[in-house]
Amino acid sequence: MLQDKLRESPEKAISLGLTMITVGLMLIVVGISWQRIPFLFNLWPSHNDFLRGFIFGFAIVIEIAGLILNVQAAADKRKSL
Repeated sequence: MLQDKLRESPEKAISLGLTMITVGLMLIVVGISWQRIPFLFNLWPSHNDFLRGFIFGFAIVIEIAGLILNVQAAADKRKSL
């Protein structure tokens, strides 16, 4: 349903894709600086590696999904021209 609405307007799909890529990059920054933030590092000492790896994985998935969305929107926009 959401994908059908995004295919109708490629401009909205491109902005959503770029937003997803930006959020993914911000999560990568949080993952990299995880050990330098005292609050996060001492939050759950036994689960620190898991949470950091989960943030990295989630960020990569969001970035790939945003990239796929942008490629599809660009192809749909090119078809309509």
